[in-house]
Amino acid sequence: MNATLVVILLLLANVIFSAIGFRNKNFFYKYQFVVEKVLLQRQYWRVLTAGFLHVGWGHLAVNMLTFYFFGVDMVYAISAWQLFLIYFASLIGGQLFALFIHRHHADYSAVGASGAVAGVVFATIAYMPDMYVNILGIIPLPGWLYAIMYIFISIYGIRSKSDNIGHEAHLAGALTGMLLMIAMYPAILRAHYLSIAAILLPCIFFIYIVLTRPYILLIRNNFFQKHQPYLSIDDKYRMERAHREKQVDAILEKIQRKGMISLTSEERKTLEEYSNKL
Repeated sequence: MNATLVVILLLLANVIFSAIGFRNKNFFYKYQFVVEKVLLQRQYWRVLTAGFLHVGWGHLAVNMLTFYFFGVDMVYAISAWQLFLIYFASLIGGQLFALFIHRHHADYSAVGASGAVAGVVFATIAYMPDMYVNILGIIPLPGWLYAIMYIFISIYGIRSKSDNIGHEAHLAGALTGMLLMIAMYPAILRAHYLSIAAILLPCIFFIYIVLTRPYILLIRNNFFQKHQPYLSIDDKYRMERAHREKQVDAILEKIQRKGMISLTSEERKTLEEYSNKL
């Protein structure tokens, strides 16, 4: 398979999957990353599917444009399977890191391809550190400087935590992508060791901080207190009921807009199960 085709297919998959999620909240809730669903209910597919959902068109556009600009450079340097491996390894690596960080926060949720895209960005810069990135098409930045800025933007995202975007996954995804590229092409470590060190060391440092001293990165110390660290059976029941009610509300809203005929078989089943429990 041609590497350019891999870029196109991944772009299309993200756009289609996200667009469905924008229109169908039930679909969004089913495939987003939720710690409780992954760890307690063993819905492991959410680790992967959440990477193809986004919180809005802006979030999707930023990720896909970044992936496109760096992906088209990568297609001339590596094979299709290598690009495919870097994308999905970075996606899963970022999600697993977020899962570990929030393993005691059952209600934590996130979506986005940012971990995968960060992996592709950092892998590209490791291979071609002298490349330039044109911000808005008018501001040229060296690739290594762009990568360092990306790290600090991710750290700000972790600190503010005002959205549903998995900022923790950015750092782990970036680190995964860069290390994979170095493993595939060890010669680049010797050729570009200063640029790689300038990017890799801050990334590793901030991951260490997230793992060992997360309070340093929090603007509000009550961020982690918002979550349920220990869940009783009643807690789990209430959270499950709240999640189900969100799904039902989304279905009822769809009925109001488009009528009963617009429901999928899965949505009809959800509505029927909810009605039987009343």
